[in-house]
This record gives sequence, structure tokens and C-alpha cells, in this order.
Amino acid sequence: MRINRNLCLSFIFILFAGFWSCTPALDHRVVEGEVIRLDSINAPVKDSAVDAAIAPYREQLEAEMTEVLAYSEQAMQKDSPEGLLNNFVADLVLDKARELYSPEDGKPIDFCLLNYGGLRTSIPEGPVTRGRIFELMPFENEIVVITLSPERTRELFQYLAESQVGMPVSGIRLGIKDNEPEIIQIQGEPFDPDRSYKVVTSDYLAGGGDRMDFFLQPQKSELIGLRIRDAIIQHLEKQHERGKKITSQLDGRIYYKD
Repeated sequence: MRINRNLCLSFIFILFAGFWSCTPALDHRVVEGEVIRLDSINAPVKDSAVDAAIAPYREQLEAEMTEVLAYSEQAMQKDSPEGLLNNFVADLVLDKARELYSPEDGKPIDFCLLNYGGLRTSIPEGPVTRGRIFELMPFENEIVVITLSPERTRELFQYLAESQVGMPVSGIRLGIKDNEPEIIQIQGEPFDPDRSYKVVTSDYLAGGGDRMDFFLQPQKSELIGLRIRDAIIQHLEKQHERGKKITSQLDGRIYYKD
């Protein structure tokens, strides 16, 4: 039986019309904008009244940032597997944390671990200003003490052995061979696979930053109540009050074995 061609076309048209009538209409909007170049020509003119209002605060901030906190015997930079800056910051954080820490169990902090990327600039030889320390440690990271199980502590040293950069550490000596932690000493004693350890670090790393997942299953986590930057500033001020220059040294705390 032959079907009328016009009838078929009419039927197809009715189907499509019904389909589109059930589809919500698209909401077309026209957004207009203008590109303004922020350069010396198009930048807004400085408001003298506003500038005068903030000038005292700006001057006060500049005075604080240019204040000399201490003097350094040498230039300190971060490096791998260890560096003068790595060791300097990790040592002072461990010392400050031990000074402030009041453990309920009577057990002190064993060692310190920070991160290489957290050190954002170097310390120059000569005067060290407050502004330089803000550049070195621009973050608001808090000092925290993490108690780790033996298994998690072992993972920590495996992480250090596989790391491509020298993490700032203090209180340990680590010999690495073929990306494995072959020799581990904590406070001069061999690593004990049957005991827990207390590690002082930053709250950023304690939260798993820099893929330090071993910190995510702590037996205990305790805040010291001090930022790392403030610990550095306090150390510099104390050394300056004593008439001493700050200094650091390489001591082979992380090394590679043949």
C-alpha cells in the first residue's frame, strides 16, 4: 500500500512541533562590558585625602618591617639534602617547641620536620629585618606536636628518603641509600620500631600538606600556641639581646650512602 508523501511529511512536522513545544525556551542574555587597561595612562588619580589617612599606618608598617632583629654571621639558603637555612629554622623551632611544651605524659618532643617549600627566601649575611622574616615565612602556620605510631613514623622516614628535596629536620640523623632509609637515628638513638614518637611540625603539614599523609592518623595532636614565624622572630630577638649573631652549620643530619 502506497502512503501519501505529503501525509508523511505532515506527520513528521507534527511530531517535531510537539517535541519543541515541550522544550523550555532558552534564556538569551546579552552581557556588555568594557576593557580598561590598568597602566600609567588609565590608572586612577591618587586620592590625596585617602592617601593622607593611611599614611601614618603605612609609615608605621614600614618602620616595623625595616627594624633590624639580629645580625647573621653568614648567608643562609635552603638546599638539599640539607642546607644552612633548613637546619637553622628546624633547630630553633624544635628548641622553642620544647621550651613551651608541657606534656601530660612527661615525654618530650623527639624531633622536628618542616617542609622545603615553606621557606620562601634566604637570610642574608649582616642585618636581618622583620620584613625579611615575613618574606621567609609569610604563612600563619601554627606549631603543632604530633604523636605518631611506630608504623607512621617509619612512613615519615620513607617519605624523607624518597623526597627530591631536603626537608628541614632537627633531632634526627638519616642515611639514605637507593631511596630507602637505611640508617635512622633519633636524638642519637636508633629508631625503635616498637615505640611512638613526638614530632613538632606545622599545622599545614599536620593536615596532610605536601602529601605527608602519615600525619593524618596521629595518636595525638597538640597545638603549642605559637606561629612558626613568631618563633623565628623571638629567637632572633633573644640572640640580639645577648649580643650574639645568628649562625648555622651543616652536620650531615641527612646524607646519601654509596
